[in-house]
Amino acid sequence: MRNKLISTTPKKDEFYNGIRICADYKLHEQAFEFFKKFVSPGSTVLDIGAGQGAFSKRLNDDNYKVKALDFDEENWKPKEIPFLKLDINKGVYNSVNEIFDAAVCLEVIEHVENPWELLRDIRKVVKPGGKLILSTPNITSFWSRIYFLRSGYYHQFMPYDLEYGHISPITYHEIRIIAKNTGWKMLDIRDGGYLPIFDFSEMKPPLLISNLFRWFFYLISKNYKKGWALMFMMEKISEDEFIPPEPGKYIL
Repeated sequence: MRNKLISTTPKKDEFYNGIRICADYKLHEQAFEFFKKFVSPGSTVLDIGAGQGAFSKRLNDDNYKVKALDFDEENWKPKEIPFLKLDINKGVYNSVNEIFDAAVCLEVIEHVENPWELLRDIRKVVKPGGKLILSTPNITSFWSRIYFLRSGYYHQFMPYDLEYGHISPITYHEIRIIAKNTGWKMLDIRDGGYLPIFDFSEMKPPLLISNLFRWFFYLISKNYKKGWALMFMMEKISEDEFIPPEPGKYIL
């Protein structure tokens, strides 16, 4: 059993049509349903940081016109979907040089050195009024707050998380500020993945004792305390409407 209240089984790798999903449990399914509410099938979509192609394949199967962008072409699985190689030195726009109806950026922003530049760069490849779905680990979750209180590190940004590139912990508040100051209108924010309040996946004393703290912190925490990740839906503001802020004078 694994749901938002309780977990009795350890996490396992998930796959979509044989392609490994590099994200938390059920996050791709949730992101897909979230995306469909704002972007219609038939739309052109750029999947940024597409990994092996699980989410691109899911979009393609629902009649979205998908192109994928990543730096590792060798691990790309759905050969029927066009793959564009990312030149990290040139960025998204100069690697693609196309305009899309929407962009997908799942579990990517925490891997980049400059989240502000990433959102500016993505904005260049999306048409005015076009959409962007973005997700990142939820460092304000009730469980992350326990981690930080005890260790001084955010959940999913412990020293060993550097091994797979988690270098930029970012809160929902920071994402909203960055979006508003780089030409995006925030449409909706939702929790993603699953972060159960009670975890009985291993019957070990430390884990069982931690459930008391989990419940307590869940009760007292406020503001986006749920979810292993957070998902953001944004809309590109047109050039006529967006006035970039002066340096040091940011819009809240």
